[in-house]
Amino acid sequence: MTSARPLVDHEPSSLARLSVGVAQADITPPVGISSNPWGKSTSAISTGVHRPLMAVALCIRGESDKFIVTLDLGWIGCHECDVVKFRGRVVKELGIGIDDLLVNLSQTHKGPPMCVHEALREGKELVPDFIEKVISTVAEICKKARSGVALADITWAYGKCDLGTVRDLPIGDTDVVGYNPELKPDDTLVVGRVRELSGKHVATLVNFGCHPTSVGWDSPLISPDYIGRARELVENETGAPMLFLLGACGNVAPRRQYSGDVSIADSNGEMLGYSTLATLSRMLPPATELAFTEVIKSGSNLAGWEPRSVIPNSTLITTRVDALLKHKELLDENQMRKLWTTMTATEEFLKFRIRKQFEMRIDYVKPGGVVHHPVWFWQLGDALVIAHCGEAYLEMAQELRRRHVKRVILFLDMTNGPGYIYVPTRSAYERNAYQSSQTLLAPGGFEDLLEIIDQQIVKLGF
Repeated sequence: MTSARPLVDHEPSSLARLSVGVAQADITPPVGISSNPWGKSTSAISTGVHRPLMAVALCIRGESDKFIVTLDLGWIGCHECDVVKFRGRVVKELGIGIDDLLVNLSQTHKGPPMCVHEALREGKELVPDFIEKVISTVAEICKKARSGVALADITWAYGKCDLGTVRDLPIGDTDVVGYNPELKPDDTLVVGRVRELSGKHVATLVNFGCHPTSVGWDSPLISPDYIGRARELVENETGAPMLFLLGACGNVAPRRQYSGDVSIADSNGEMLGYSTLATLSRMLPPATELAFTEVIKSGSNLAGWEPRSVIPNSTLITTRVDALLKHKELLDENQMRKLWTTMTATEEFLKFRIRKQFEMRIDYVKPGGVVHHPVWFWQLGDALVIAHCGEAYLEMAQELRRRHVKRVILFLDMTNGPGYIYVPTRSAYERNAYQSSQTLLAPGGFEDLLEIIDQQIVKLGF
């Protein structure tokens, strides 16, 4: 043996020891509710349930309790319904600050609107009661998670999943939203295994960027899309709730999507579920790292590696940064009609798109030609959670992980709206992609946001 031999594995630091609790609940709405928001759908009314919609809460004990909530829902349309009626009410009941709660939406396209102002189609009369059920359920499971807090080891690991594909496909002089076999997606999967010191597996965190658009307009079923089958696989194996945290997905979707056959969603979910289980399987025991131990003499000299105990990182730091980003020229209704008419299936849906643009401006656009785009940074031991309210192109998470290879990074889209705007790369504007036509951000917004996030990571000493 020589002093040059390897001592420990050089994967990113991947441990945390924090006091956590978890709880989940079914939030499936009643059949008959409006739950088919696709522009091409002939009716919004649901006639059945593919798989249940779920809410999961993780409580993390700190100076003040922090909560991560995942919901099988699409989006929340306005400041009033999200910040005031939803998150504002939940944090008041929990006695915490508004930034102590991260609500991450799966963005299923087969669930009810979580905003009374978006309940415009058939089955809308059932939406207000559903919203009330979700709000009360979230408060309830957060309290339950808080009551069950116990010291736990979190083991983080990167895995790989082939579910996502790039969904910018050049057709003529523009890009349409669909599978592009010529471009390589980001296959990075982040998994967190949460085990109490007793050894009980209490939760699995799964962070992956891919639009839940397997199920299209021809299905009348309420569905969590691919997340449902993935959750079933992981929870059956681990006996613990799975929190699905939607990652950077602005230009990512399954290869097979827009289907009326929900078995496609299940097949897509199996890709994510089995990839998660594979990642869990390669994890070391909690609070250990892999270390070189000895040279073993056999038919040749063999390297012996074994897990050895370490003291996990117990750091819990949370902060928020409001990125000031330039917005593009704000179009009037006639300009929007001219731009979007060829993209929308019906006059009804075109009116909806236009109305949404005007509503978003009220919530999001600030004086001086800028928007305030909030980004939350939560350090959980060796891992850093970066969450924002937009839909970033996959290159955002990919580049941040490339720049910061020593730690595990979870990047979350669709968190704490409203302001669920696309954050496309500059090239998407050049191709007049759907995402660039819908966003309020001016070209360069992606690149500016990337640098702001990177600077904050450096500031945190990560």
